Amino acid sequence: MGLFKEAKKPVIRTATASGAEVSARRPRYAPKVAPCIHSCPHGVDVRGWLVEFAQHKEYRRTPAQAFESAWRTIVERNPFPAICGRVCQHPCELNCNRKAKDGPVAVNKLERFVGDFAIAQRLRVVPPPRDPDAPRVAIVGAGPAGLSAAYHLARKGCSITLIEAAPQTGGMMRYRIPRAVIPADVLDAEIANILDLGIELRTGCVVGRDLSLQELKRDYRVVFFAIGLQKLAQLELCAGGNGEAAIIGEVPATQPEIPAEDAVDVIPRVLNTVSVAIAQGRFVANAIGEFLDGKFGTHPPAAVVIRNDRLKLDWYKAAPRKEAASVMTEAEVIAEAARCMSCGRCMDCGTCWMYCSKNCFVKLPKGEHYKIKLDLCNGCGKCVDSCPCGYIEMN
Repeated sequence: MGLFKEAKKPVIRTATASGAEVSARRPRYAPKVAPCIHSCPHGVDVRGWLVEFAQHKEYRRTPAQAFESAWRTIVERNPFPAICGRVCQHPCELNCNRKAKDGPVAVNKLERFVGDFAIAQRLRVVPPPRDPDAPRVAIVGAGPAGLSAAYHLARKGCSITLIEAAPQTGGMMRYRIPRAVIPADVLDAEIANILDLGIELRTGCVVGRDLSLQELKRDYRVVFFAIGLQKLAQLELCAGGNGEAAIIGEVPATQPEIPAEDAVDVIPRVLNTVSVAIAQGRFVANAIGEFLDGKFGTHPPAAVVIRNDRLKLDWYKAAPRKEAASVMTEAEVIAEAARCMSCGRCMDCGTCWMYCSKNCFVKLPKGEHYKIKLDLCNGCGKCVDSCPCGYIEMN
């Protein structure tokens, strides 16, 4: 696999039945959240798609199949991997447990590779079946938050109208960040993948001038105002307990100024906000979906995050992070992904099987990992002591 040091199953002397000490504790699988996933604004399964890269041969997939699978994993939560791979401040890397060994995994560059691969291969998200009775939702503002919300709501089956005052979609991604940072073809391709879900787009449309609040309230079940970096004075919202929103004042029809290619001074002010805005769009979409389904207020349980003190760092091969160019080759991508330690989830390293003197662990088909025969277990805990990624616990 390229992830662990080479090791042979050791010869372990098994105690006789008469002299063996048997503990009442037994091993169990206890999946945990990797810090890269926990710190990602989108909660993308970073660990999952990195391991798919590293083990594509074991899963009997070509690299291209692994890349496509990774893209589909990412776009379940974030429709902009090529853009985030360029502008995200990558908190996943800042919190990567591999930092305690030899440097964090270069997740940001790998995400960019995946996003660019999808654009080159013209991969598309499959739109849901059209429903003439689907709830109608209007989204005012086609920046990262508005586009993200439109994407997720469209995939939930809603009928979406996206309303944008500017001539083009993209918000700060188009009008605040230079094309040297986000190329036009990358921006247009990822936005097109969203609009292709059957979203109606109205550009150059200003609420309060071209479209009244009364029309919005009359024609749509829900209206989301994703006004982004507009001045607060341009739009004031008053939300009532019934979920309705009203606008006080009008939005002036101002044309944003497009920065020049060398206007790098704008970058620090906006890069931090792109990924967060995309994530906020998803949060709003989920809240709207819960409201439409009558299930508002459901929340998942708190995550158990695994840190490096729960890992066996010495078990992993030394593989210092390589500061490659912004554009990585296929071989570099796979090698970098192999540095992922799969914190808190099994990746079939086999150490539990190697160190178990009672043969309690049975190999299952790839992806199903191992089965524990608890009737053979004497509770010695060697499997827990040897598991490098913290996936097994005693209880």
